[in-house]
Amino acid sequence: MARRNLPIQPIQPVKVVHYIDPAMQSDLIRYGLMNPAEMVRQQQRNTELYLRWKARQAEIKERDKKFRRFWLGFGALVGLVFLAGLFVGGWLLWTVMGLGALAVPVVLLLAGGLAVGGHRCITIVQHMH
Repeated sequence: MARRNLPIQPIQPVKVVHYIDPAMQSDLIRYGLMNPAEMVRQQQRNTELYLRWKARQAEIKERDKKFRRFWLGFGALVGLVFLAGLFVGGWLLWTVMGLGALAVPVVLLLAGGLAVGGHRCITIVQHMH
């Protein structure tokens, strides 16, 4: 097959069209009608609100830091107690009751796993009108 040479078309320049949002017009008009003293008061109020917000965020950050530190320590303590209980319980089973006592739960778990995991369900979806 012959290769066709297609003409190269020039890329059209992009034309930007600005549409004024009617919802924003009221703010623009309001700021346009403010005198300089009102604008300064507005900016000071906004600055004050921002600084109050920053202080509140710092307080929240500090409280969250204390909260996380407490719960991390509490979780570590609970985990340590749980692992110690498992270790002591296993040690008692091993030393006091002997190895035969450990074989019974293992056999039961294996038998339960074979009984449950031995079959597969097949779902049939039938579409009827």
